[in-house]
Amino acid sequence: MTTDAHRRRPLRFGLTTALPRNGADSRAFAQRVESAGVDVLTFADHLAPVTAPFSGATAAAAVTSRLVVGTLVLNNDLRHPVDTAREAAGVATVSDGRFELGIGAGHMKSEYDAAGIAFDRAGMRVSRLVESVGVIRKLIDGDAVDLDGQHYRIHAAAGELLAPPPHRVPTLIGGNGTRVLELAGRMADIVGLAGISHNHDATQVRLSHFDAAGVADRIAVVREAAGDRFAEIELNALIQAVVLSDDRRRTAEELASDFGAAPEALLASPFILIGSHEQMAEQLVARQREFGISYWTVFDELPGRSSALPDITEVIALLR
Repeated sequence: MTTDAHRRRPLRFGLTTALPRNGADSRAFAQRVESAGVDVLTFADHLAPVTAPFSGATAAAAVTSRLVVGTLVLNNDLRHPVDTAREAAGVATVSDGRFELGIGAGHMKSEYDAAGIAFDRAGMRVSRLVESVGVIRKLIDGDAVDLDGQHYRIHAAAGELLAPPPHRVPTLIGGNGTRVLELAGRMADIVGLAGISHNHDATQVRLSHFDAAGVADRIAVVREAAGDRFAEIELNALIQAVVLSDDRRRTAEELASDFGAAPEALLASPFILIGSHEQMAEQLVARQREFGISYWTVFDELPGRSSALPDITEVIALLR
């Protein structure tokens, strides 16, 4: 059940990118995102020819004054949690607190294989994430760590391994699986919902919680794990497609084969925006009222798909 606190939260908007850009282009892009009214610019984390997330976030923060930067989401298996905490603290410090740390368990087997990293079953990757998040949170908060875990062994006094930033670093834990969302309920400031899951080697995408009932189910998992702190958690959704259209039904029918879902399911999904800019704005307001989601992230350019930035810019202007 959505709380009044979630319904009253100010709407926030994010854009997530992975496109590699040279220095001048990356600076201009960050400034354009800020000018568009977007609140958060995040960087994906893949072993591919894309912008490295911490360097991208640092560069964007350096040329903007309001824009929050972040990672959406780090693959926990690619870094030791001490290194993740050190990098996060560094970006948070140089940006004067304009940094969000998003982290997940990783899912792209092909990347692991190419880099020679063992790709364990999902349960093992999530177990590592659970330990890692606890370590990262303590380190960036300036606390001591004394852990002999299944995956990490870290013993450090407060402030021994890194200088904690002067501002609290919000953490976003993103995923769709029950254990990841339970971890998010216990530990995260922001819970990132995507509505999709992958098979073991990430060669198939399943719309497992893509409709209204699925989203409600995943939020219920978070709420149960969070207990009394649920009202403090910000709910984020990663919108999979933003399509400007004067005929929502026809557009949903055109998208149905791409998503492997019925048009009706796409029209009702919190993870799809279809219609005029006015209709999109109305959909987001209604979805916050129904689900309590107040933080909406859209994609920059993807293969075969243009950036959602122009359309979400218009939607932001209408809502503000």
